Formats: sequence, structure tokens, C-alpha cells
Amino acid sequence: MTELSELSPPEWAVPSPPRRTAVAEHRIAVPWQWWREAITRRELPGTPPSTPSLTRADVWAPAEDVFTLLWRTLAWGSGRFLRQNSKRLDSIKADTAGAKDLLTEAAEEARRDPARAYALLRPGGRNAIRALGPSFFTKFLYFAGGGVPGHPCLILDRVVATALRDHCGWESLHRTGPWPPDTYRRYCDLLARWAQEHDRAADELELALFAGGPKAAS
Repeated sequence: MTELSELSPPEWAVPSPPRRTAVAEHRIAVPWQWWREAITRRELPGTPPSTPSLTRADVWAPAEDVFTLLWRTLAWGSGRFLRQNSKRLDSIKADTAGAKDLLTEAAEEARRDPARAYALLRPGGRNAIRALGPSFFTKFLYFAGGGVPGHPCLILDRVVATALRDHCGWESLHRTGPWPPDTYRRYCDLLARWAQEHDRAADELELALFAGGPKAAS
């Protein structure tokens, strides 16, 4: 297991643009008509996306319920690629009340305990909601923080994990996951430390890692 206390971020992973520009305005095109039709046809609660693109700020804006937050998160995280989303919606339709309770508890835990929040959505090494794995539900845990710079949960997907492994020295980190809850906790703690050391927010470093590494920075 890699000793994370010895790791430092490469220069390209410490962003310089203002967080408002680099993070809040990180925009993704979304097929909002598909989401509206798919959610409405299944008679699922919450408000579907209604614009052709979403920024991170759009996703973390206050929502009246956890489903609205989830739909925004899934649409932003999927972009133009809709694979697995029908399965996710069908799973939620099969037990809407249970999904609401689970997502509500996970969103609350996300504000204080990343490992606990993660474990709720992946109990016993399986996905609590079918097809909603770590690469997507960590986005939900992140956006549940409402854009607060010190929110403890961050997005972890294969792109970020690969950057950490190949360019930052975390050699024991699996590139594609799924990762155990303690690995997620260690990841969030690592980026929080780096953020504090460099006077940044942790999600700024997450986005820099996602954006492509030294080639993108050159």
C-alpha cells in the first residue's frame, strides 16, 4: 500500500485559474430531452435537466430533493454517453422510496465522513443501486456539498485514478476501481492535504488531475 504522506502533486496538478472559472464553470453538454423523457416516462420524482449543458455550479445548486440532484449529477457525469443510465433509472423505479432514503442518508454523510458515505452506496463490495458505481456515485457525494470549497467528498473515477497512479506516485491505486471505502477516504484526505498546502480547494486539484496531466498543461 502506497504511503500517501510522502506524495506531493506535480506542478501541473496545482491549478492557477480562479476556482470560479476552473471549477464552477466546468461545463458539459447533455442530451436533456432524453433525460426528461426517460424520467417522465418512468414517473420518477425530481426535476429532469432542462438545458443543453450543465456546469458544476448548475449541478450543485440547491435542489428541492435528492432525485433532482441525482438527475443533474448523472446527466453531467454522462455527457453525451447514456450507457447504463436506463438501468440506473429502472433500478430506482423498482424501489423509489428505498433509493430516496439511501441517497438522502448518503448526501448527509457526504458532508462529514467520505468513507461512511461511500460505504452506504457500495455495501459489501456491491452497488446499492444497480449500475450506479463509484465513478458516478462519488460525483453525487461531491455535488451534495453544494459547491462548498471545503466539502470533504470528491469525484474519483478512472481518469483521476490513472493520473494519481501514473503521475503522482500512488502505485497501489487501481486505475479503474471499484475502490474500497478506505481507499476513497485516503484519496479525499490526500487531495485535502495538497489543497491546504497550496492554498487551493481540493476540487481544483481533482479537476486538474482529470484534465489530462502534463501534456494538457504544456
